[in-house]
Amino acid sequence: ALTDEGRLFCPRSLADLEARLDPARFFRVHRGHLVNLAHVRAVERVDGRWMLTLGDAARTSVPVGRRIVADLRARLAV
Repeated sequence: ALTDEGRLFCPRSLADLEARLDPARFFRVHRGHLVNLAHVRAVERVDGRWMLTLGDAARTSVPVGRRIVADLRARLAV
């Protein structure tokens, strides 16, 4: 898990975390990535793939699954 304090180990599965977290704030953008939408700074297409840029110091890039793009764009109004 990437947090404000850095990367931390989380023993829970993403499916478990997704079920526990507020769906208005958290969105599963890829089979391996669940993001807090408040920390998304950019959504862009890079080499044919959609990517998110997060607001952390490293400007972490997160891939968006092809089947998720339309839902994500609707949630972010982009």
